[in-house]
Amino acid sequence: MAGVDRLDMLPDVLLSMIVSSLPFKEAVRTSILSKRWVRIWQATKNIELEEVFFVGREPADQQTRDARRRGFIEFCMNFLRLYQEPTVRKFSLSLSNPRGDGNGGFVDECIRFAVYRNVEDLELDFSNSAWIEDDDDGVQPESMFDLPPIVYGHENLRSLKLYACGFRPAEFENLNALRHLSLGWLEVGIGEIRYFLKKCPLLESLNLKRCWNATHFEIWGNKDNLRLRRLAIEQCKFLNDWISVEAPNLTYFRYSGSVGSFRMDVNRCFEEADLSFEIDDEDDHSEIANLLYILLDSLYSAKVLSVCSSLLQVIPNGEEPIQMQAPLNVQHLTFSTSIHPNEFYGIAFLLNSCPHLSTLTLMLGEGNVLQEYEPPFALDITRFWETNMTIMTCLSKSLEIVDARGFTGTPNEITFLAYLIHYGRRLRGVFVAVDSDDGFENTQIYTRKAQILNNIKPASRNLQVHIY
Repeated sequence: MAGVDRLDMLPDVLLSMIVSSLPFKEAVRTSILSKRWVRIWQATKNIELEEVFFVGREPADQQTRDARRRGFIEFCMNFLRLYQEPTVRKFSLSLSNPRGDGNGGFVDECIRFAVYRNVEDLELDFSNSAWIEDDDDGVQPESMFDLPPIVYGHENLRSLKLYACGFRPAEFENLNALRHLSLGWLEVGIGEIRYFLKKCPLLESLNLKRCWNATHFEIWGNKDNLRLRRLAIEQCKFLNDWISVEAPNLTYFRYSGSVGSFRMDVNRCFEEADLSFEIDDEDDHSEIANLLYILLDSLYSAKVLSVCSSLLQVIPNGEEPIQMQAPLNVQHLTFSTSIHPNEFYGIAFLLNSCPHLSTLTLMLGEGNVLQEYEPPFALDITRFWETNMTIMTCLSKSLEIVDARGFTGTPNEITFLAYLIHYGRRLRGVFVAVDSDDGFENTQIYTRKAQILNNIKPASRNLQVHIY
């Protein structure tokens, strides 16, 4: 209680600033501290009203869900009625299918509340958790809630997120202060995307999630008329898998979805790429490998690169099975991987292609293993890491940190980490986080297996192995 007592010595205005920096759910929890804190948390500038807080994510019968939903709306109405602050920094409302349940008036009132308080960051998420994650057939555009006119005239808006919320692109003309735009579960054409970039000259980040019906994705500009720095495209369905980006200020690119033809024209300021692809056994892996090679080559200046298991399995099947002809500038490389034999050649390919690599992160247990896999060339897969033909440049000159997360002690995990320890001449730390989701007994087993790594003769005198 001493910590609470010291906080009670602070003035309300300072405590309100502290609470406003917390997630809304955590801010509400401060109300148990004292009656004074009930008043303080209700003055937060960061308001996040999410249906899932009341309804939950676990399955429940319709009567229970409807009762919880009514409880959520009642809580929101009471909160808005009691709120007395003149301004709000962020307002987020998450409510599935508001029009279908006759709650359109409630949503309108929430939006008016936010705009009248000069909100800078507005998030409206009306997507349905029941929609299948890899299919948008459940989306019914005609039942979407439409963004009310009051938002289009709010010139102070800096950030806008619209999920399953209809809008009129022509009305964005007044939102010229907008810097961040996220659209999800919507039909968005390529013309509308270009219009946003033209009418919102200060736009720095654009996120598209599960949008559909654009013929393709294409943006271009110069340093002065296109300020876009961050671009994310997640599981969008384009009529043609063609993505062209000419953005000289771009520093971050995230993509997840099918493999298509990528044309990425970025400058040396580009810093990070996060790539995740859906590749099936029926796909032409050689053709896909060449497309992925072109994409990686165009993103050569990235210092941080994250790739999925599918890329690791496919990339060596192209015209260049060993490494990129021109080295990548990557210093921090992340693999989503099971350290499956199908991934061995791709792991070696990227390690060979990153001579400046200093940090390697392994997100273990993640990825879909292709069943119709063919290695690019023959090697004894059981001794792949023991008899690797050459020592990668990064192992002898630059790799300092290996961070393995979700370790379960499979033979392939142990063998690969042992390889890195035995040949990593500059290694300072190998951090092994054992998987703690399988129960206490399994966690103990994984920990004992991780101890094997302490018996590997290291190439670096400064190496420390940390198991946690």
